[in-house]
Amino acid sequence: MNGSTRRELLRLGGGSLAVAGLGGCLDRTVAESDGIAVQASFFTLYDFTRNVAGEHVSVSNPVPAEQHGHGWEPSTNLLPEIVDSDAFVYLDAEGFQPWAERAAAEIEANYDVQLIDALEGIDLVEYDRDHHDEHDHDPGDYGTVAELELVDARSRQVVAQFHFDHWHGAIPPLGVDESRRIEPQFVDSDNAVIPLDGDDYRIEATVDDTDMLSVETDEGTITTEGNSVGEVALTIELWADDNQTFAADPITVIVDDEAGDGPEPDHGLVDVKFFSDPVLAQQSVRTIRDGLIELDPDHESTYRENAADYIEQLDGLHQTFRAELADRDRQQVMLAGHDSFNYLGRRYGFEIETPVGLSPNDEPSTQEIADAVDFVEEHGITHVLWDYFDGDRTAEAIVAEAETATETAMVSAAESYLPEWKDKGHGDYIGQMREINLPAFKAALGAD
Repeated sequence: MNGSTRRELLRLGGGSLAVAGLGGCLDRTVAESDGIAVQASFFTLYDFTRNVAGEHVSVSNPVPAEQHGHGWEPSTNLLPEIVDSDAFVYLDAEGFQPWAERAAAEIEANYDVQLIDALEGIDLVEYDRDHHDEHDHDPGDYGTVAELELVDARSRQVVAQFHFDHWHGAIPPLGVDESRRIEPQFVDSDNAVIPLDGDDYRIEATVDDTDMLSVETDEGTITTEGNSVGEVALTIELWADDNQTFAADPITVIVDDEAGDGPEPDHGLVDVKFFSDPVLAQQSVRTIRDGLIELDPDHESTYRENAADYIEQLDGLHQTFRAELADRDRQQVMLAGHDSFNYLGRRYGFEIETPVGLSPNDEPSTQEIADAVDFVEEHGITHVLWDYFDGDRTAEAIVAEAETATETAMVSAAESYLPEWKDKGHGDYIGQMREINLPAFKAALGAD
């Protein structure tokens, strides 16, 4: 790679890139070297990379301490500094770090900087936002409909919900000649989803103005198409044989010349946070190793040796988690923060419940907190976990209400760090996993 070409490009101009400030990097974490320069998009990838790189590579992380990797956005354009490096390590996942995705796209189109996608070789899992009962039922086992959720088929997001005789949310506006598929989800009083793909139940959808909006139903899907600008009322019903079993109040659908395509898919569809699993972390380290070797083949042996040593440490971390969580009293954990440990629970065989989703910006509703209290009491949970970077307010609220809960315990998603953790010797990924997360999960699972 010819770093001088990029530096010359920036000195000579480079349009808006040349004048963009670098203030977003002033508080960065850097592993110094007089050799190759690599930018990592957040702390976890920085830590993986520096352990492989050794003394031959300078590794930088622009995200300040105490900031979530995927929740942070730079205040200035970081592209000039990234293209002045030799490689950029990031996660090629839609919506996880939008600024990094934009930078990677710009680099791929215009710059001679190696892109290292640390997700390569890792099979991500779909994130299940649906906590409804999915057990098999006989048709007669379903109770009366308690609520109706409308799922946008493209984004997979619940856009509207009807319960307690009123609607929350709304169907996104349609453009003229634009169509949208909506998947109704009927939930009974036992929290079980009533299947619409068989012969026992069917949906019917009607509108009060077919000149404005066309509507068709096909098994579990409603397809709408805008015909002319205006507002129309859509009524959705559930039928069993020839009997109407449920009808929601009409919901308004707007047809607008300027309407877009509705909500975009987000990273909640796929859980990107593989790094809570020390085994999957090893694959990411191998990918980074291979990227550095391609970038700098003269030091291949060093990168292989460093990666092998770090992978051995990660495997030791895995063996410790597996051994110390094996003998436990419970199989459920309540995490009162965003869901960063799905892969950890999958690896070691326990369930993690959270009142919010994958985003650190999600705020639980009063009903979601009440449901969390019920979950804690149902499973006899004594310790409610909270992520330092989310705060402990929700955890304290759950403990105050749940009869079985007595304490909270702090965890870290290892997307960032605190200077004091670093001073104590456990600010790195492995240190946070071993010294912060392992004791907390042992307490939560009754594995002490």
